[in-house]
Amino acid sequence: MKKGFTMIELIFVIVILGILASVAIPRLAGTRADAEVATTVANLRTIISEAGSQYVAHGNFDVKWRDLTNVPLKATGGADIEDTLATTIAYLKVGDDNDCIGVQAVVKDTAAKKPAHIKFTKKAAAPNGSGAPTGVCAEVLAADPVKALVDNAIKYGTNGSEANAIAIGSTTSVYSK
Repeated sequence: MKKGFTMIELIFVIVILGILASVAIPRLAGTRADAEVATTVANLRTIISEAGSQYVAHGNFDVKWRDLTNVPLKATGGADIEDTLATTIAYLKVGDDNDCIGVQAVVKDTAAKKPAHIKFTKKAAAPNGSGAPTGVCAEVLAADPVKALVDNAIKYGTNGSEANAIAIGSTTSVYSK
């Protein structure tokens, strides 16, 4: 009598492994997006906190991005940032996208009664439809915790408002599940 597996036994094993893989792979794919969302929220909170600390301690944003935080930020297209918080939009890399979310510090405008704040720029579609966020960037921008941070609006003066901004020293609660 020969020892080994029959062709039918091998086919059954392959079918069972295929079923297990079809169940596991979608679950693992969703885990990457969840991790990117968590990382993005943590990075945004860190940037907000450190920019707020700079403004409270010195009354300005005259510090270079690379000297303020250890959050990996880049200029447009992935270049290194050499400018200060108030003069340059720094971009947070999300997934493979170098400029998914932009961050810029805006100084207080006493005349307009506008508080010092952080302004967010979300990647959006260009007029011709190209450049829209895709992949992980699109998933991160659609996630509730990220939307709670970057879709904030501040109100100032009698009728003023600033969309996609969070005031320095804001007590706005950040969405959490």
